[in-house]
Amino acid sequence: MNSILVVDDETVSCAEFARTLEGFGFNVKVAADVESGLSFAEATEYDAILVEFNLRSGRRLHPRTGNGLRLVRQLRALGVVAPVVMFTAMEGEFYEAASFNAGADDFILKTTSIPILVSRLRAHIRRHQQSLVGKTVLEKVSV
Repeated sequence: MNSILVVDDETVSCAEFARTLEGFGFNVKVAADVESGLSFAEATEYDAILVEFNLRSGRRLHPRTGNGLRLVRQLRALGVVAPVVMFTAMEGEFYEAASFNAGADDFILKTTSIPILVSRLRAHIRRHQQSLVGKTVLEKVSV
């Protein structure tokens, strides 16, 4: 079972979304702010991480706008290699480009159908797992 971390501060809709993903066979952990998301990602290796563009900061030090970008940058700085998908209602080239520039692997609008979202998540996870297997083989060959 693939594990997914969902970082989104819209608790009611996020809980329903997590149950939907669980129905597709994912093990889902939900974080409601940047700090919780970072903490969970440091403690556990996830197969994929979904991040909302506009997140609350638990410490309220930063305005809400763009905190998802800050989280993505922090994850990458920590060496998190799992696919990170910006999953947001923020539509437009600016948001998409900013997400990729921060280190996200994909940008998916919340209006995307669940079957398409699940298919894209599985594709990211599959490619990531294949790259990990390839690394392991290369490491064994070079030893």
